[in-house]
Amino acid sequence: MTLENYFNSSFQSDVAKLQFRWVPQVLKDILQDQELVLFGGKNWSTVEEDLALIDPENRPQFILCLFALVATDQCMQSYFKAHYAHWRSQTGYPKFGWTRFGLYNENPLKLLSVPDVAGLVDVGLSTALLPEFTTFYRQQIQDYVRQHCPELTAEHFFGQLCRDAIFELHDGTLVPAFKQAMYTLMQADACPSDAGDGYLMAA
Repeated sequence: MTLENYFNSSFQSDVAKLQFRWVPQVLKDILQDQELVLFGGKNWSTVEEDLALIDPENRPQFILCLFALVATDQCMQSYFKAHYAHWRSQTGYPKFGWTRFGLYNENPLKLLSVPDVAGLVDVGLSTALLPEFTTFYRQQIQDYVRQHCPELTAEHFFGQLCRDAIFELHDGTLVPAFKQAMYTLMQADACPSDAGDGYLMAA
């Protein structure tokens, strides 16, 4: 099964198997998101429970697709605020993080590093999927911005994403391999030099 086929056929049902966390109503009101739910906790503390119901053969595809949706949501919220409400209304996926005295987004790269370090995913297979994944991810972003916000480009989106402080994470084998695959894919494209000073993990 190709990664695109997995995304279109099984990913949604696998996302529904995550261990979702309740969000206080006051935070839903502040964030104007009544459907908001969380998963993961700090440092993806629920990784074993979250992956327990995912077929081990599908875990590499699952964590890569999950990373894509979480990273996109956080990047849109941090750098493309004018388009975030529309994005959120179109997707409504759960957020990766936890609550305490507010909502805290976790680093989306931990969706790759935590199961890698914990031995919960086939790192070799996951790494082998990276060229296919980065191409697929880029195409998904291209299709989205052309349809919903044509003044943006995939190059601008990934320029902001790859310059964000989340990319300081180097844990495990999969995260460095992903970053290299992403840089390889993007190296021929013109990257914006005016990266903002937002931060993906800001609520």
